Amino acid sequence: MANASTLLACHLMPLADAPYFTMGVSLLLQLCAPWLVLTAKDAWLASYRVRLMAVALLLVVPEWVEVSLHSVHSQYHLSLCCGLILALATEKGWREHLRRVLLFLAPLSGPGGVVMAPLFILRALVDRTRARVIECLVINVASAIQMLLFFHKYQERTYDFNFHDYVLVFLTRYVMMPLIGIKPFITNIALSIQGMEKAGHTPYFPVGVALALLVLCAGTLVYQAVRNRASHEAAWLAIAGGTHALASMYGALGGASTVLVAGCAQRYVFVGQSLFALSIACLAVTGTPAIRTLCRYLVAIMLVMGTYHFITPFAKNMLHGPSWRGEVARWEQDHDAPLHIWPQPEWNMHLR
Repeated sequence: MANASTLLACHLMPLADAPYFTMGVSLLLQLCAPWLVLTAKDAWLASYRVRLMAVALLLVVPEWVEVSLHSVHSQYHLSLCCGLILALATEKGWREHLRRVLLFLAPLSGPGGVVMAPLFILRALVDRTRARVIECLVINVASAIQMLLFFHKYQERTYDFNFHDYVLVFLTRYVMMPLIGIKPFITNIALSIQGMEKAGHTPYFPVGVALALLVLCAGTLVYQAVRNRASHEAAWLAIAGGTHALASMYGALGGASTVLVAGCAQRYVFVGQSLFALSIACLAVTGTPAIRTLCRYLVAIMLVMGTYHFITPFAKNMLHGPSWRGEVARWEQDHDAPLHIWPQPEWNMHLR
């Protein structure tokens, strides 16, 4: 989608107006995930109040700034759509056809859709319906095209697995961040842990606490899914979120440790935060009485904290940048001059 929207903008309008087109495409793709929730036929979304609550969780996911309104990161919104399509009941007619279009575009736009593809094989085997088989074929064919023809290993990525980094990232970015928010002590804890790692010390205590909490959450989800068929969708949402989270940490620039500090590398956690939030929302409707009560409190907290971060985002430097029209005017005077495209001075683009 990044290449296609840029090429279309290049041929359809003046350079000074190109961002309006690419941002329009990005906005359209950002609206797809809320649209999937609003039009879903699933039992847990039968109430309009629940449906609107679920959409609100998507709109105020804590770390949204980095993936907002630009075509390069449309891949993350398409990956989110894959996770939703995996979990939600299949549709009929044009709605299901549109879902298949999204499933085809996602792997061709980035690796997030590719890592979701095996989950659709599993879902097709579980459901054994024609619609699931077609969804599985669409996303896996697109993934094969991506991997065989276009994907290349980027040398600056470490592609390594560090168990305690993964566990700590789950704690800070997927538990503490949505429920507590970016607080100085959270950032200080993350920086302290990174300091211990650089000094060659394994942070056993925080890793143990984080692992115990994650095991408790996973055990509760499995128990709910086994006990109540209506909670299966919560499990699929969590599985999709966890899969994307693990793949993002594995392929993150600098490794999982760069994702540890809240507010940094938001693109890597956006999809997981969104899908985990919806998983909790699903349990707030379908879980046992005690779990429903707990999850309703968690949903309320996430909505409050998400709204707070939406109003006062952490990465404020990403909200403002150089004037594109001004940069284009300068480039038209000197075609060798780079265009400044990001708040940081080292982010420039050269046009020919």
